[in-house]
Amino acid sequence: MGLLDNLESLAGGASSGDHASVATELMNAVQQRPGGLSGILQNFQQNGMAGHVDSWQQPNQPNQPITPDQAQQGLGSGVIDSIAQRTGLSPTMVKGAAAVILPMMIAHFAQNGGVNQHPSALSGLASGFLSKFV
Repeated sequence: MGLLDNLESLAGGASSGDHASVATELMNAVQQRPGGLSGILQNFQQNGMAGHVDSWQQPNQPNQPITPDQAQQGLGSGVIDSIAQRTGLSPTMVKGAAAVILPMMIAHFAQNGGVNQHPSALSGLASGFLSKFV
């Protein structure tokens, strides 16, 4: 079973194309958010998920999973609703996909030195990350 198959089963039946759409829109949300990726991580930490965030940034530590509700809590319902509207997916599907994608996205950026970079400097890292979904 490949990465995309695992994502599909974990996110309640969303297809790999759906995951790619959600991943792309998550990257857009990161780049538009004040503070970029660091701002999103800070929001997760402030919502009681500091241990999760720490695990995502450690290269030799498995990523602690989050639930779809935790993904919404960390991102904010406005982000989830916006992604749902732009992708045509339900907020439930977006939350499920985000719960799978976010830990992988943070781990990818952390391993490549991108967590504390300015949002505009993330585009190269984003391309590398998004290529995993096509």
